[in-house]
Amino acid sequence: MPWRFLFAAGAAHAGEHSRNAYSGDQPGVIVYFIHKGDKFTVCDTEYDLMDVYGEYKYERIDGSQQQETHYLATGDGTCFTFDHNFGEDRTVTFRACVDQPVALLPDLCYNWATGIA
Repeated sequence: MPWRFLFAAGAAHAGEHSRNAYSGDQPGVIVYFIHKGDKFTVCDTEYDLMDVYGEYKYERIDGSQQQETHYLATGDGTCFTFDHNFGEDRTVTFRACVDQPVALLPDLCYNWATGIA
């Protein structure tokens, strides 16, 4: 599984409770949250002609919520990293999804995962 090398537990950085996490698995899609640098890496893991994406939710210190979706449309075996700047020790929830090509079908999304910036 070539995508596994992207995710290593590693030593904690400045944040005492920081932690990496991932959502999804093969086949289809996997999304990694890497706490060092606050990055999401979205990987398409199957040749199925479907786009994949990761979506996340992050509660800012002022209580407002930031939500975003990161799409990857480059195909099987590719990954892309999206950088962020979350506050130290803040919780980020996210999940990996496969975009179904038929509008009437719901997207296939994995369970929500939790990382700590």
